[in-house]
Amino acid sequence: MHRSLQAGLLGLAAGFVGGLVGIGGGLVMVPGLVLFLSLDQHRAHATSTAVIVVATSASVLPFVLNSEVAWATGGWLLVGSVIGAYAGARFFMRIPAVWLARAFVVLAVVSAARLALT
Repeated sequence: MHRSLQAGLLGLAAGFVGGLVGIGGGLVMVPGLVLFLSLDQHRAHATSTAVIVVATSASVLPFVLNSEVAWATGGWLLVGSVIGAYAGARFFMRIPAVWLARAFVVLAVVSAARLALT
């Protein structure tokens, strides 16, 4: 399968899952970029982050139109997220790729376990 088609299908899957369960698609996109498109771990994270900025804008529209967004809470989340994201991105390149992959897996498993227990 052509690489562009693979990337498009991965984006479709990540966007659908992100829009459906609110994870931004990174949970699907990062492993897909590494396993199916052979990007290294650092480039996969960076690419996923860049794509999610635009994809999230598309997925938030139906929520805004249905008045589902808690704007006051979202504003405070935005402030903390911007600061945390900048700090994390600055620290990111210092972490070996193998530890990034392991941390990603641990976070995904812990999140899944917490969701399953609620």
